Amino acid sequence: MNSILKDVAAVKADNENVIGHLTWHSLSEMLIKPDELKDKLIASGLGDGWMPNEIRLPDAFRRATSDKFKREVAPGVYENYMYREVASTHEFVQRNLVCETKDTKGRRLNYHSDAGSVVLDRKTGQVDTGYVTATAEQLVRSAAQRFDIYRQHYGATTLRTMISNILKSMSPTPVRPSGGIYFVPKQFESKLISLVQLVTSFEKGEAEKIPLIDTRDMKNMITRKLHEHLHDTLRACESGIGDQMKKNELKPILLDAKRVVADFKQYESIITGDLKDMERCVSMIREKVGTALRNMES
Repeated sequence: MNSILKDVAAVKADNENVIGHLTWHSLSEMLIKPDELKDKLIASGLGDGWMPNEIRLPDAFRRATSDKFKREVAPGVYENYMYREVASTHEFVQRNLVCETKDTKGRRLNYHSDAGSVVLDRKTGQVDTGYVTATAEQLVRSAAQRFDIYRQHYGATTLRTMISNILKSMSPTPVRPSGGIYFVPKQFESKLISLVQLVTSFEKGEAEKIPLIDTRDMKNMITRKLHEHLHDTLRACESGIGDQMKKNELKPILLDAKRVVADFKQYESIITGDLKDMERCVSMIREKVGTALRNMES
């Protein structure tokens, strides 16, 4: 892969000879207000149609109470703090701070199921806290402060999902087994430019794109990677259906496979060699996805 990138970067591309781009991006932990994100989406040319769902108070609350804390209280003895949800109604959500004391061998020495509590009023958005120790007080107050931040900001996880969805709309093909580097066909160049502009406008974002020249080697590489991607998609469908995954787990796999099949036509002018195996694979994916989705609806 590194040799391919070196060869690609060394060529000054004439846009007419470009078949597409290799692209990758990264985003470190960060926070951004919805209005600021909307402005960046519009400025990039992508538009605010890609905005994530509005921040729900219960989601922000659960995110604020997801941290764990550990401290040594005696040689070889540790207190482990974590939050557990004990109630969720139309009026409120309550999460208790649990304190579990263990030694270095993992033996439980003590367990306190309500060392502290954090309660969200769904209607007012107010948070009440309770605690029995100074440590619990510090932890629940910190959670309440995080909630005030998270209710007004999207986090990096939400942004990564949004970026991934935008990239998926450009018929990408992964070119590295572990993911992270994708090929995007030339017809999506303007949209890819907008995505790169968006990601690099984030304080903790990086994104790059490198043109791929219309050569036999480059076309062969994309053909090979598309072939692998189709077979990986087929295996994922077969595995999900065969393992009888829950509907909410299987459906995203099927919808992603459906997108991969629809994207295949974007590569007709790029792929080389005998296409029979890929066409057969596409047909099998289409059949399995269709059957599985119909069964889920029945």
